[in-house]
Amino acid sequence: MPPTGLCLRQFAPGLALRDHVQCFWHAKGIAVPGAEAVELLHPDGGMGLLFNFGGALSRDGKAVAGACWVDGPKLRTARLSVGEELDLLGVRFLPGSGALFIGEALSALTGGELVPGDALRHLALETLHERLCQAPDLVGRIVLLEHFLLERLRHAEVAPPVLSASLKWLRRRTLHGPGAGSIGALVDALPIGQRRLERLFQQHVGLSPKRYARLLRIARSRELIKRGGAAVSLTDTAHAAGYFDQAHFIHDFKAVIGLTPGGYLEYVRQRYG
Repeated sequence: MPPTGLCLRQFAPGLALRDHVQCFWHAKGIAVPGAEAVELLHPDGGMGLLFNFGGALSRDGKAVAGACWVDGPKLRTARLSVGEELDLLGVRFLPGSGALFIGEALSALTGGELVPGDALRHLALETLHERLCQAPDLVGRIVLLEHFLLERLRHAEVAPPVLSASLKWLRRRTLHGPGAGSIGALVDALPIGQRRLERLFQQHVGLSPKRYARLLRIARSRELIKRGGAAVSLTDTAHAAGYFDQAHFIHDFKAVIGLTPGGYLEYVRQRYG
């Protein structure tokens, strides 16, 4: 499989934003003869903002209207069409942090569709996009975007510490083997009940704890497939990613990625060798 013609650059946030922002990123389409013009965008429990400075954006085979969007928490892999006119600037928030900047429950933004900037008028993303267009270069745009986020953060209501503790617990325990990261075990380790935990996750993550744990397991299994290739059995991959059995692993993997583990292995083999 040829390269997709995508040039992707990532930039670390300043110190004041590092507890909340994964990265700023810039995606540019470049001319590559015979390029496979689709890039897979995998869910990780986070969300982001997108600003378009190129041609019309197409995702999952559909044109997306507008120039800026909120990219809410995804349940499954999205497919971005890559062409020479692609020119996107984005910010990716850490899981549990997006609601601080968006100012509303993320459960309303969860799914696969990009939410147009004008749908959330309190964010004034269209005004921000106009200012970004006037910036002299990419560095200037990132500086403007960082200032915007710092201002939003100054007026944000801080999430309860128990949310951060729960996210860390799931990241640490979910991949320790089948059953190690069960939601019941998490609730037993917390000073709050399961209903309160579910509400916190819907507000700040946009996913239930169970769905977030599933994304962690699938992300881990993708990493293992890319690293080990055909040398590692899918049964071993399933167990290392926290699954009791291969059937459950295959079901979850296909539901999130849109490919079976074997299909993804073939994709990786063709794409990366």
